[in-house]
Amino acid sequence: MRPGRRRKSSSRGRPVPKRPAETVVIEKIAQQGDGEAVLSDGTRVFIPLTLPGDKVLVQPGAKRGDGVSASVIDWLETSPRNEPICEVFGKCGGCQLQHLLPSEYDAWKTDAVRTALSRHGLTPDINSMKKVPMDARRRATLGFVMTAAGPVLGFNEAYADRVVGMEGCPLLAPSLARLWMPLRDFCAGVFKAPARADVRITAADAGSVEVVVISDQKLDLAFREAIADFANTYDIARFCWQRGAETPEPVVQRSPVKLTIGKAVIELPMGGFLQPSVEGEGILQELVLDGVGASRHVADLYCGIGTFAFRLASEKKHVLAVDDNASQIAALDQAAGRAGLGGYMQTDVRDLRAAPLPPKKFEGMDAVVFDPPRAGARSQAEALAESLVSCVVAVSCNPATLARDLRILVDGGYEIESLTPVDQFPMSYHVEAVAVLKRSR
Repeated sequence: MRPGRRRKSSSRGRPVPKRPAETVVIEKIAQQGDGEAVLSDGTRVFIPLTLPGDKVLVQPGAKRGDGVSASVIDWLETSPRNEPICEVFGKCGGCQLQHLLPSEYDAWKTDAVRTALSRHGLTPDINSMKKVPMDARRRATLGFVMTAAGPVLGFNEAYADRVVGMEGCPLLAPSLARLWMPLRDFCAGVFKAPARADVRITAADAGSVEVVVISDQKLDLAFREAIADFANTYDIARFCWQRGAETPEPVVQRSPVKLTIGKAVIELPMGGFLQPSVEGEGILQELVLDGVGASRHVADLYCGIGTFAFRLASEKKHVLAVDDNASQIAALDQAAGRAGLGGYMQTDVRDLRAAPLPPKKFEGMDAVVFDPPRAGARSQAEALAESLVSCVVAVSCNPATLARDLRILVDGGYEIESLTPVDQFPMSYHVEAVAVLKRSR
C-alpha cells in the first residue's frame, strides 16, 4: 500500500450538522490509529494524534464508520508520549503510531490481531510479534504536485488527496532515501503547474532501483531525454512511464531489476509486487517454511513473484504456484528454469477470487500456502475447507479478512496451531500475520 494514503471522509462534501464542542477522555486507540472516546450522547468519536488517558476539548465533525471524527480544540491533560521520528507527523496520513510508547506499541498491534479474531469467535494463542528495522522499506509510492509556489513531493494527508511535502521519509531503505530530492527536482523540471503525478520506487538486489512515474502527461522527446539523463546520473536500472491504468512503458532499461529468492534469481516484471522489506520477507518465509514442515507437495496461492514458492522449491518441495498476473508467472517460470528448479515448480495463471482452485485440485497436496491481497481469500478458503489438505498456512496484511478466512477454515475442520503477527509496516496501524492450521477432522 502507499504510505500516507488513508480513505477519505465519507461525507463527500455534504454539509455536516455541527455538534457542540465537548471535553472527552480518550479510552483507547481505534483500528486506524486514532484515539477513541465517547461523546455525552453515546456517539463514538475518533480523534487523531491522541492517546489513552488524554483529556481533550474536541470539535466533532463528519460521520466516520459507526461514529464521528473530531479535531482537538484544546489539550487539557496528556499521557506520556514517544518522540515522533518524522517532522511531518500529524500532517502526513502515514505512520499514525509514532507517538505511542514502545512498550505499548507492540501490545496494540498484537491486540489489533486478537480483536479481529475475537469478532469471529476465534481465541488462539498469539506469538510475540516479529519486527523489521525502521529504515528497510524497499517500495513506496510518492505523490507529486507542481504548484505555483514550487514542487511538492510526499505522501497524502490523512483522509484527503492533498500531498504533504517533506524532505524525505525515515522508513525508506537507503537506496531509495537517496533519491528523494533528486526525484523532486526531476519532476519539477518536467511538469508544469498544476500537474500531479505518482512516483513508484522499488529497490531490488544490490541497490538496483526501478522508478515508475504515473501521469496523464504524454511522453515527448524532451521527457524521454530528461528520463535518460536522470537514469544515467542516479544509476537507475529501469525507468518507466505509465499513463493512468495503462501498462507501464520502459523508457530506459539500463540493467535487469533482479531479486534473489532462495536459489533463484528473478527479473522483476514492470510494476511487479514484492514484500515491503527484505527483512520482513525473510521473516514471512521462515514462518511459512516452519508451518509446512516436512510437507513435500505444496500449493502457493497468490504467489506473486515466488516469495514463498522459490524458498519451498529450494528445499526440494514440489510447488504449484498460482497467480492472476501473467507477467509475474512468466518471470517465475524463467527464473525457476535458470536455477534448475523447473522440476520442482508447476505454475498456473488463474484469478483465484473469481475461480478458486476446487477441492479436487488439492488431491495429493500436503500443504497449501495463501497470501492474498487485503480483500482476503474468502472463495478460496471455502474451497480449502472442503478439501483434505492436512496443513494450511495463511499469510495476510489485513487482520479483518484473515479472521474471516480463518473462521471458514476452522468451521471446515481445521485448528489454528500458531499465529504470529509481523510488523511489516512500522509506525502505521497496519500489521501482517501468519497463521498455521492443521486439519483436525
